[in-house]
Formats: sequence, structure tokens, C-alpha cells
Amino acid sequence: MLAAGAAAIAAGVGVYGWGYEAWANARWPAMGRMIRHDGIRAHVMEQGEGPGLLCIHGASANGREFLPTIAPALAGEYRLLIMDRPGHGHSPAVRRAREILTQAKAAAAVVAASGAGPVLVLGHSFGCAVGLRLALERPDLVRGLVLAAPACNPFPPKHAWHTRAAALPIVGPVFAHAIVTPLGPVLAKPAVANTFAPAAAPEGYAHAAGMGLLFRRRQFVENARVMVGISAEFAAQAPLYPTIDVPVVIITSDDDRVVSPKRHAYALNDAIDQAELIVTPKAGHMPHQIRPDIVAQAVRRVDQRAR
Repeated sequence: MLAAGAAAIAAGVGVYGWGYEAWANARWPAMGRMIRHDGIRAHVMEQGEGPGLLCIHGASANGREFLPTIAPALAGEYRLLIMDRPGHGHSPAVRRAREILTQAKAAAAVVAASGAGPVLVLGHSFGCAVGLRLALERPDLVRGLVLAAPACNPFPPKHAWHTRAAALPIVGPVFAHAIVTPLGPVLAKPAVANTFAPAAAPEGYAHAAGMGLLFRRRQFVENARVMVGISAEFAAQAPLYPTIDVPVVIITSDDDRVVSPKRHAYALNDAIDQAELIVTPKAGHMPHQIRPDIVAQAVRRVDQRAR
């Protein structure tokens, strides 16, 4: 009887997981087009006209992250290319997508397929590391960089237990399907609060940013695998930052509880000759959400310098 009960529970959890994925995909559907270039498929949302601005989201997110604040602020002046990184949002994962280089190749494919290049790049958090790598690998595609709350330098890994579990081979997808999908949406609220702290998260942020897409098995596992290996990749990439030769504006908060401004933003500012550092008080890890006006001004300034 116990075996039958356990089997029934397992079946119920499995059905819920598949049902959740279908529900999340319907609630936050693809809003853009799927580009195909150089063997890569990526979902891209486009808004506005003018010089190209490629927006690259961070970990645990998708391109909708930029829609509530950045798109209204800049779509009247720029052609926004808002991508879902491989394995996130509605972009399928690609082989070796956990490497920053592969992520940068996907970003390059978006720019090339759009015909908008060379572009300005706006990155957030881990998206900044991808933008930096794009500038290193394809300087012909990048006019300048605006980096909000960057995560880009090696750090002592202290990943949450559920991130480590989801990153495990074989076990990880099962764990994500059985545990993360049912419980993730319930436990997301404190994580969002910590990301915005000391500021308060805007009302309706989780829905507007499509946060529920994260708790689909595929995206959660892909995101976890990126995170557990990222510090080593940062260590390999960071020595190359001084060779970046385009205008750069780095925006950080004086109180970021997700990444260390000293380790990332300040160190990056020291490494790049053309960098400018802006410190926004009490913007947490989300300056593009709390102070989109400052981010928009930074984009315009980098654009002017690049011209």
C-alpha cells in the first residue's frame, strides 16, 4: 500500500510539473520572433526605431525583465533588441550554453540576424558578463556598453542548496520537476525582496517580468548549471577586460545584497580605461528597475561618446 501511495504521489507531482509548464507558457507567451542564425535559435522582442540597443538579462530571468521600465524609457529613441538568453524565456538551450562564450555567440547571432549592428549593449547582472564577452569576441558588433549591477569577476561560490541540487547530472532535472516547479512560485517572494532590497519591489513586478517562467524544469536546470560554474568562467574572462576599447558606463548601487559592488562594479571600472562608474543609492541589485531614468541617461551618454 505504501508503494502504491508513493507511486500515486509521484505521478501527481509529475502531472503537476507538466501542467505548470503548459500554464506558464500560456500565461507568458513568446512576444517576439524566433531568429535563426549561425546554427542558433533565439527569441527576440523588438521595439522602437533608431540605433540598435541589445538588452541582455541576468540569471533567473528572461527578456521581459526590460519591458516595464527600460522599453518605455528608450523605445522612442532606439531600436531595442530584447533577447531571451539560451535556455531562458522562450529561447531553446544550445549545446554548451553554460559557457559565456556560447552565450555571447547567441547575442552575436541576434545582432547579425537583426541587421541592427553595431549596437549598444545594455546588460544586467550576469547579462553584463555576456555583453563584455561579446565586446571582446566581436568588437565589430558593439559600439558601447551600459552595465547595470554587473556580475563579471570571480567570487567565492556560495550557491543556494536548491541551485546546487538542480545543477546535478541526472538528479537535477528530476529535482527541478518534482520540487522546484511545485514550490518555486511559493518561495519566490522572499527572493524577489532580497534582490530589490533595500528598495521595495514594484507592485506587479513578478508578473510583468514573467518570473513564473523560471520554475519550468528546463529553465531552472539551465540557470542552475550556469550559476554553479560561473565563477571559474569569470576568472578566465576577467584578465581580458582591459583590452575593451569602447565607451562603458557601469551602474551599481551602494547596497547590493546579491553581488558585491566592490568585487564586480568597482573592479571592472578600474580595469577598463574608458569606463565610467555611477553609484545609485539604495537601488539594490535592480537599478534598471528602481532608477530607469539613470540607466536611460547612461545609454544616451554612451551613444554620444561612441559617435
